[in-house]
Amino acid sequence: MHRLAVVCILMGCGGRSPIDTGESLDGSFTAVRDDVLLLSCAFDSCHGAGAGGLTLDEQGAYDALVGVDASNGQALVVPGDPNGSYLIQKMEGSSDIEGDVMPPSGSLDDAKIGQVRTWIEDGAHDD
Repeated sequence: MHRLAVVCILMGCGGRSPIDTGESLDGSFTAVRDDVLLLSCAFDSCHGAGAGGLTLDEQGAYDALVGVDASNGQALVVPGDPNGSYLIQKMEGSSDIEGDVMPPSGSLDDAKIGQVRTWIEDGAHDD
């Protein structure tokens, strides 16, 4: 096998992004809410109970994220700008965040974060 082919296989150069798991992840808000936020963030001990001033539940999650600032004054979700959205910075553990990466267990994989990024990039619509 040629060295370039081996490097491409090891580095993921086969046309798939690093977060591509082979499954199609829905970028709608309902999917983001159900697949990511409610499963990873909305526990009674976390944002289900309003930790950090953010309450995430099935009915109010969208309104709690879009057009709202975090306690540090940064916008949680900036439609069309995932890199400028504090939600993504917290999920990815950016060096500029206050406190810990979210969720604290660090349990979100790249595909789930990618799903949230896609929703924001596509305008952060409420379906």
